[in-house]
Amino acid sequence: MTATEPGRPDAPDAPGADRVVVLGWKPTEVLTALTAHGARVLCVCEPADADAAGAAAGVAEAVVVAGSVTDAAEVVAALARAEVRLPADAVVCSADEFPLVTASVAAEALGCRSWPVSRALALRDKYVQKQLVRAAGIPVAEAATVDGLDELARVPFGPPYVVKPFDGAGARQTAVVRTDADIAAASLREDAGSRGPWLVESFVEGAELHLDGVVRDGIVQLLSVSRYLNNIMDFRTGGLVGSAVLDAAAHPQLHAAAADITTRSLHALGHRDGVFHLELFEQAGGLVFGECAGRVGGGRVDTVVRLKFGVDLHDEWARAVLGTPSAVASAEQDERSFGWVHLPAVPGRITAMPTADEIRSRPGVELVELKLAVGDTVTDVLKDSNARSGRAVVSGRDAAEVAERLVDLTQWFRGRVVTGPAAAGRPEPAAGPGRRPDRAL
Repeated sequence: MTATEPGRPDAPDAPGADRVVVLGWKPTEVLTALTAHGARVLCVCEPADADAAGAAAGVAEAVVVAGSVTDAAEVVAALARAEVRLPADAVVCSADEFPLVTASVAAEALGCRSWPVSRALALRDKYVQKQLVRAAGIPVAEAATVDGLDELARVPFGPPYVVKPFDGAGARQTAVVRTDADIAAASLREDAGSRGPWLVESFVEGAELHLDGVVRDGIVQLLSVSRYLNNIMDFRTGGLVGSAVLDAAAHPQLHAAAADITTRSLHALGHRDGVFHLELFEQAGGLVFGECAGRVGGGRVDTVVRLKFGVDLHDEWARAVLGTPSAVASAEQDERSFGWVHLPAVPGRITAMPTADEIRSRPGVELVELKLAVGDTVTDVLKDSNARSGRAVVSGRDAAEVAERLVDLTQWFRGRVVTGPAAAGRPEPAAGPGRRPDRAL
C-alpha cells in the first residue's frame, strides 16, 4: 500500500506531465514506454508483484499494492489508503486483459478518464464480444452461457463445442466436448473445484491465425498476419505453441480478407485506438472470427512484430493511451519472415538441458529466453498452453522456412533435455497465491 520513491503518489503534477494509473505490473514494457513518453506512472499491482515493482527503478514513479487488480473495490480502496489524489485528466488503464473492466469502473469512481465500460467489456467478455461481432454480420461461433456444467445438455446447439471459464487463460480449464462421456468428465472436473459460470462455443474447424497490429481513429495502421504451428487447443495432444508470420506479398488474398474482417470486428467492438490481438480460423468459405483482445499478444508476438515490421507494440499501446501519434508510418520492414515458439517443457526433474548459447547456434535463431533450469521439476505440461522451458524467435526466407526451423528447433531441444523422476527440489516456476497467470495467447 506504500508508494515507492522517487516521489509520493500525491505529489503535485509536473507541468505538461500525463498522469497514468496502470492496473497490473505486467507487461512491464508498457510501463517503461509510458515513462519514456514523459508520463507519470502509478502502478497498482498485486502482492506477489510488489517486491519486483518496488525494486524496478524508473519503471513506475509510484507503486500501490491492492489485494486484486481485477476487483474495482480493492483498487479504489488501495488508492484511498495510499492517499492518492488524481486529477480529472488522469488516465486509468491496463495492458493486461483481466483488469480491463476494473480500470473503467475504477476510473468512473475516481472521476478520471478511461475506456467506457461498454468497450472494456466488449474486449474482455467473450460472450458479449461474440454477440457484437455476430450482430455486425461477421462469421463467428455460436455461443451460450451455463451456470454449471450439469447444464451442458441444455445448450441450444449440438456438440462438438468448447467449454471455458470466463476468467481463464492459457486454456487451463478449456475443454472440447464431443460426446456424453465428455460432458460427464467435465462435470467431474467442476466437482473437483472448477466452478462456473461457463462460456460454451460451437467448435470451429480450420487452421488458426492470429492478427496483431495497431488501430488509430478507427483505421488499421499495421496488420501482422500469422498462422499457428498447431491450433492452440492441440497443445493437449502434444501440439506446438508458436506461429510464423505470413508475408502479404506471398498471401495477398488472405491478407485482404484478414484486413476486412479486422476492420469490421474492431468497429463492432468499438476499439478505435490502441493495439489488438485477434484470432481467426481459416475455412474454405472464408475466415471465421475467434476472439479479440485490446492488448499485445502473448508468446513472443511483440518481438516478431518488432523484427518484421520495425514496430514496438508496447510503445504503440502507450502512444494510444497518451494520445500521441503512432510511429507506424516511419517504421522500416524486414524482407525476412519471423516466428516464435514455446520450447517444450519435458515432464520430470531436469538433470540436463541445452544452454542459451547452444540454442542460439541453431539455424535462424534470433532470440532465446529460458524459463526452466537444471533442477526444476516439471509437471502438468498438458494442462496449460503456457507451460514451457523457454521461448525462441526464429527468422527465415519465408513462412515455410520459419515454420520448418521452429519445428526442428523444438525437436532438437526436446531430444537434448534429460529428466529423472520428479523429486524434491526446485519446482517449476508457477503462479502462486494471488498471482495472475501468464496472459493467454
